[in-house]
Amino acid sequence: MISSLVLGQTPDIIVYNGKIFTADKNKLYNQALAIKGDKIIAIGTNDIITKMAGSSTKKIDLEGRTVVPGFNDAHDHTGPEYPARQFVLQNLPTEPTPWQKVKDSLLRLVKEVPAGTLIRSTINPDLFDDENARLQTLDSIAPMHPVILAAWTGHGVIVNSKALELLGFSSQAKALGGRMEMNAGGQPNGILHEYAAYPISAILASKMPIKDVMADLDKYYKEALSLGITSQQIMTTGMPAALFRKIYAANDFGIRSRLIAFPFTNNKELLFADWAPFFGRLNKKNEVSGVKLILDGTPGERLAYLSAPYNDRPGTYGALDFDDNNVKKYIQFCLKNKQQIMVHAVGDSTIKKMISLMRSLHPDAFWKDKRVRIEHGDLAIMNKADFKTMKDMGIIIVENPMHLALPQLMAQRWGNRTNYLQAMRSLIDNNISLAIGSDGPINPFLNIMMAAIHPNNPKEAITVEEAVMAYTYGSAFAEFKEKEKGTLAVGKLADLAVLSQDIFTVPLNALPATQSVLTMVGGKILYTAPVKK
Repeated sequence: MISSLVLGQTPDIIVYNGKIFTADKNKLYNQALAIKGDKIIAIGTNDIITKMAGSSTKKIDLEGRTVVPGFNDAHDHTGPEYPARQFVLQNLPTEPTPWQKVKDSLLRLVKEVPAGTLIRSTINPDLFDDENARLQTLDSIAPMHPVILAAWTGHGVIVNSKALELLGFSSQAKALGGRMEMNAGGQPNGILHEYAAYPISAILASKMPIKDVMADLDKYYKEALSLGITSQQIMTTGMPAALFRKIYAANDFGIRSRLIAFPFTNNKELLFADWAPFFGRLNKKNEVSGVKLILDGTPGERLAYLSAPYNDRPGTYGALDFDDNNVKKYIQFCLKNKQQIMVHAVGDSTIKKMISLMRSLHPDAFWKDKRVRIEHGDLAIMNKADFKTMKDMGIIIVENPMHLALPQLMAQRWGNRTNYLQAMRSLIDNNISLAIGSDGPINPFLNIMMAAIHPNNPKEAITVEEAVMAYTYGSAFAEFKEKEKGTLAVGKLADLAVLSQDIFTVPLNALPATQSVLTMVGGKILYTAPVKK
């Protein structure tokens, strides 16, 4: 297909002799495409497209390689890593974290690293249940070193007094939507949950020299481009709002970055004012739009809010982070400022509560074009009636395939309480919008493999083609950008990746080894794989 708007124009670039997966349902595969400026002007057979070339056209022979639209990570957490001595407690973070192993590691490290050096590790949330893993014990082991033990879920930490001092937290600090646990004597025991813990990365980032922040971001973006990622939607927990704005207004990292506002809280309210001045475009590649709110926790800490108790802890139902009044304030803020509503909601009671509050403000038809996003939505679908609700209200589900790889944990926490656990297949079959974001390892091919296997609930697995479409078109739709990108079609941005192997034919277990050999953003080649010697 050749656009009538560009007839007679000479393409800047032609890519041909390939297997081009367009992610466009009208025609999923093609052979070649032509690019002028930052957009695709033609797509079709080799014969048609190659005839468009002029003397100045750059011609790229794909030699049969597979091309896909650039991946759009719909749920990412990008930010710098504060200097620390990291230690690893187990091969996989989901394995149990024995307190004795933590203790032994800390006793060794405090002798090796200078006083004042931050010591960090990733833990299984089961460590929160061990009475040994508390601030007072950590203080006795590491009185001169800040210690932060962070759950792999991202929803809780255990810290010592030096860490509280480093973070600027008082011993009685309170945060709406979170809590600092206290011991029987009314003193903090070192456990911080939800909004009491979320600002930690941002606080630490604010203490870093800007050159170190930039070095970490540059490293991240180089890796992302090597994986064919051309767009990302960042849940902005990694830095303060003003620092995000300063860096992303002044820099082009190659990838198109959407900064999604993540208001932290004080003891009384959500701090919308931190982000309100920044909504809009920052430069050609970067913008601030949408507002994220976390409504409940995860099954890891048993904080996802359920209608029936956890299988492995009768009487425990999880909890909501905010009351109805604060959630309504959030919804109304988003509507007033014309910003997309995006909520972390895992438990079925959480999702029902959100839908109920939306309906208390406006009827279903009002929400249809608002594209309200439920991030994760593990128990979003409990019965067939829920499909109609999601469709009538235009709700988008953003799944994170690496979360689909915890069958043992899911069985322990929830048992077999829904046929639709972490629905993907059923969402597609019922025409519910599905997008994919990483919320963990950013490798798209690892996430595609997990979506195509779905260990937690295999009957909800989807095909590789469907996963790529959710990762490209679905993610573009989830940010109101489907008319600009997400498919390889005439008039769309020339964002694409040429892959090292055909992901549509290789065995699923071979997918994670895939790389991009050439990544293009807006018609510019920003990454080419090193030539192997």
